[in-house]
Amino acid sequence: MQLRVETADLKDAIAWAKEALAQTPREQGKLKFEAKGNELKVTAVGRDRSASCSVEARVEEAGVASIDAELAVKGIHALPSEFCSIETEGNAIKILAGGFKLQLAEAQGEDASLPSLPKTQGIISPAELVTAVKKSAFAVAKSTRETDAVFSRVKMEFKKSEIVFVGCDRYQLARCVTSWKPLGECRASVLAEASDLKSIANLFKSLPDGEDVRIGFDPENPAVMSFEGAGKMQTVQLLDASDFPNIEQLFKDEYDVNVIFDKDEFTSVFRRVASVTEGGGAVHLDISPAKCVISNVENRQEGEKFNARAEETINATLIGRAVELDFSPKLSEALSFLPASHSCIRMRTNENLNLVEFDGQATRDSQPDLSYRYMVTPIRV
Repeated sequence: MQLRVETADLKDAIAWAKEALAQTPREQGKLKFEAKGNELKVTAVGRDRSASCSVEARVEEAGVASIDAELAVKGIHALPSEFCSIETEGNAIKILAGGFKLQLAEAQGEDASLPSLPKTQGIISPAELVTAVKKSAFAVAKSTRETDAVFSRVKMEFKKSEIVFVGCDRYQLARCVTSWKPLGECRASVLAEASDLKSIANLFKSLPDGEDVRIGFDPENPAVMSFEGAGKMQTVQLLDASDFPNIEQLFKDEYDVNVIFDKDEFTSVFRRVASVTEGGGAVHLDISPAKCVISNVENRQEGEKFNARAEETINATLIGRAVELDFSPKLSEALSFLPASHSCIRMRTNENLNLVEFDGQATRDSQPDLSYRYMVTPIRV
């Protein structure tokens, strides 16, 4: 193998491929170089994911070689010049960049091969993918306990021209509907690790303008999902979507209590109060006709020192009876995902107050926009 490639392209390809090795033991992490035609393809196959990235290169001699991933990343990241040359010599790969010479031993053992890539089912813009993953993945469980395993995943349901992303950790539920362009009739539900989806979405957000992401999987037997665009590919293993409980039924069409706030006013006041609410405390909403008093509640034992108290009153349109609710200060993260174009937030709940839904809406008089729905269990302090 002998070729010449832009150093920046090589660094990009290395970083892209290594993402697939995040959960793979260091001693098993390898990168495969394949030079042929006018490109260099860098591939990595990890425990749960695989990736490849092709970059333009001037190939003088085709060939294949594998090297230790960690050493390759460290060494290639330090390359100094604009272009570099790569060639194999015996059982080593030599990389020359200006006056810098890097020699890496070829990795021993068989290379893991990329899984058979499934047929492309449709395309989605990088922005739509990133937004949908953000709006759903933040709500999944952070615990690694076996009992919470299913709640560390995001459910993706493909319905004609829409994909519904759902994330839940037992106490909060986020549902985001985004658009895509199917290449045929495609109806399926898949389940993927939230951490993998977040990593993949983050990688594809920097694709060139106008470059879409192609999503591939087998609707009849979804085991692997591929994401491809601009010569780059990432795959993720899928799990049985039937393991995911039917939690979307918790969302209701009608609620007993509806409260409408100015979105900017509510979110800014909530954040101010939350900023001085210490661990174990809550943000308290006392809602009555025409107003809402937002304050913090400290989880203090009798006799403990008082630290901070915050309170502010905002306007509110109440439909139904007056209510008082306590929320985690982390509610502000979920509210940040409401559409920027909407001027109002609608908070909805039933008489038992055990679940509360937040939606955005264009104006006080319009209906809530259900493209993003967030539901949470209030806390009691």
